[in-house]
Amino acid sequence: MKVIADLRVIPIGVGTSVSNQVATCERILSAAGLKTRLNAYGTNPRQRRGRAGALPVALACAAAAVAVVAMSPLRVTAAPQSSPSATAATPEFEAVSVKPFPEGAVIVMSGCLGGPGSDDPGRINCEYTTLRMLLAMAYEVKSSEIFGPTLLDSAHFNIVAKLPKGATRVQVPAMFRNLLAERFKLAAHHENRAMPAYSLTVAERGLKIKESAPAPAPTDDAHPAAGPPPIGEDGFPILRPSVIASGPIVLYRQGRARLQAGNTTLDKLADSLSRELDRRVTDETGLVGRYDITLNWTPEPAAPGGAAQEASTPDSNLFAALEQQLGLKLVSKKVARYVLVVDHAEKVPAEN
Repeated sequence: MKVIADLRVIPIGVGTSVSNQVATCERILSAAGLKTRLNAYGTNPRQRRGRAGALPVALACAAAAVAVVAMSPLRVTAAPQSSPSATAATPEFEAVSVKPFPEGAVIVMSGCLGGPGSDDPGRINCEYTTLRMLLAMAYEVKSSEIFGPTLLDSAHFNIVAKLPKGATRVQVPAMFRNLLAERFKLAAHHENRAMPAYSLTVAERGLKIKESAPAPAPTDDAHPAAGPPPIGEDGFPILRPSVIASGPIVLYRQGRARLQAGNTTLDKLADSLSRELDRRVTDETGLVGRYDITLNWTPEPAAPGGAAQEASTPDSNLFAALEQQLGLKLVSKKVARYVLVVDHAEKVPAEN
């Protein structure tokens, strides 16, 4: 006999996240041998815990697991937004336009701009974006940790979203989750998988960068903030010292790439490399100093599905550049990751 049970975790209060509670439920139910499926709400276990404590929810979920131990599969859904308090607890865009990218149109950019903390805090504009890109923003996971149908990469959309007054950056992922559920009828679940990753280590010939010398805070006296930065002879913008100090910053110019950072740690460098490779990179050098870093390389196109770059041009790619210029090496490994699996999504979004 196959039985499907719906469990709903309802937030109480304004700004309350139930992400950790939903994740707790899923872990307990999975431990009981039950299959679970989560919809697009409240499935980000990395968010902070809301007002409801995890322990009471865990006890409630444990009781539910005992009651339905013979039921499989199990679909877990969050409560629909049918009350003002629920709406406040689950942020939504004030207005959204979702349109398929016009066939044959010129591609100016691919991605999203704007939102809280930008020059246009009240609006997010996405052009030539894919469902994979939206899912990565909504669930704060790497694109390589998202699995599903080819639709995730084959369809492209233009999206203009108006944010409610006072919206914050931390609320934006939840807004995108709601957008995916309402317009694309998204159904997805999380599961643990062994994923490829890298360890950042010191190369056999030793470290080639030196620790930053103690110096006063960088000033921008010679680099006026107004207008775009000047362009150097190599074609790259000349960044202000304060910008470099906030790095690592990665620049792209005519098929070349440059990473710059001032007084930074190798742990931050690993985070930046993780974004470039779309793979988890952890600092395992054991070095705790701060360094001034400039790294130049020739980017390689990512393989379909976000496959990691592999060493193929020994004198130019990121792997070789790290070893030759910085004395650092990336070592492949496998790590357990909580990945997102898309069960269903509509190719044609619901009407605006």
